[in-house]
Amino acid sequence: MTKVEDQTRFRRVFRYYRYIETDAFAQYLHEMSLKGWHLKEWKLWLEFEKGECRDIEYAVEVFPKGSEMDVKPGADAEEYAEYCRAAGWEFVDSRRRFCIFRKIAEDAIPIVTEEERFKNIRQAEWKRCLMSVLIGMFIMGMAAVQFSRAEIVFMLFSNMLLLLGLTLAVLFTCEILQCIVLAVWCIKAGKKVRAGERPSYGKSWEKYVWYGMAVIILIELTVVWGKEGGGDSAVTLWIFLGITAAVLLGIGFYRPARRENWALQLAVGVGVGVIWCIGMGIIFVQGIGQETGLVKVETDGEIILPDEEKLPLVLTDYTQTEEAVTLAHYNELSSVFGTMMSGAVEYGEPSSEEVSGDGADADQGWQRLTYTVYRTDIPWILDLVWKEELESGDPERYGWITETDADSGYDRWQAEKVMRRDWEENTVYVRYEDAVLTLYATEPPRGEQIDIVREKLGL
Repeated sequence: MTKVEDQTRFRRVFRYYRYIETDAFAQYLHEMSLKGWHLKEWKLWLEFEKGECRDIEYAVEVFPKGSEMDVKPGADAEEYAEYCRAAGWEFVDSRRRFCIFRKIAEDAIPIVTEEERFKNIRQAEWKRCLMSVLIGMFIMGMAAVQFSRAEIVFMLFSNMLLLLGLTLAVLFTCEILQCIVLAVWCIKAGKKVRAGERPSYGKSWEKYVWYGMAVIILIELTVVWGKEGGGDSAVTLWIFLGITAAVLLGIGFYRPARRENWALQLAVGVGVGVIWCIGMGIIFVQGIGQETGLVKVETDGEIILPDEEKLPLVLTDYTQTEEAVTLAHYNELSSVFGTMMSGAVEYGEPSSEEVSGDGADADQGWQRLTYTVYRTDIPWILDLVWKEELESGDPERYGWITETDADSGYDRWQAEKVMRRDWEENTVYVRYEDAVLTLYATEPPRGEQIDIVREKLGL
């Protein structure tokens, strides 16, 4: 059979139905039979075979012994099919908890009573809904455990991470709302069943809302991650989605048994998770935003530091040094809440004592300046940043944070608060009405030098 003949004889249609849409599912199959397309099998897609136009009645039932991991009929489903055949219904195929039958006898009797049907559909929907909520709770819980307060502060100044967190929160909220809607439907449908009426199992429009949300979220993630995280972030996202789609297509085509499906999806899930973590790790190592030049690059004897020109403040702006720049680093993030800018510059090479932290007899040629400026108009975010910066490190080992004496010249910061650790003067924490500055320098600014730093950083 040629490929053209195969495409003419068979039609593959992707359709998704909820368990409360069994009547809509059966009606669709009936309409296809009137057009001469008869259901042959159900893989990831519905596969129809061309034949004569016939008025075939279909029934779609929820099999209580089925599982969401079933992609082909199991032993229980086949036994159930024999029982239904005796009732005048021919088993066609099954997937998840769905079983599809076509009527083969004029005097066929209903496969199940209305009470049994409602019970089976209600249980299947609640199992699916609660499983989605549990998965959402697990993901949100893992995120909450893994995110320290410092990472939360970092996230608040990154649109990319904010969008990711917002996406997870919105999806989880929608799952909760879907459970509430399902509870209302169960109450109404239950009343009809008890009154001897048939509940409606027709088309549900909620899934189309989900489809629209999925498309919008995917576009937003691609645009924001591509813009703020660079092309690598968007590529990693699409690689993840591509692998997921390929796995689903493979499972749909080969249709493994329930146990094999569990094992396969678990193995693939772990593998995809590892790939995702490695990919995102590479992205974060490289930096988010416009971070480049972390390592010096030497070409023809000339040191090239791309970030040096981006730095708004370098050590030589307020003091002198005979050493050349050996490292420059610049990073800037922005979000709807504010901006975070950090810079670092080093001069000369540190001695072994400086590397080990013992600077008593260290070579004074090596110098370093690092700083981070947070800007936001939202007071509670500024409070969170300030608290996180002050509580960083180990207070019992390094000493408490104490207010800097204004007589030391630190009043020139013209800030609401100026703090430093009581064991060193190299690090200063400055709080303004709409900004927080943390600055470390081997030769910290004093007096009029502070005025230069404030001007350079726009404080």
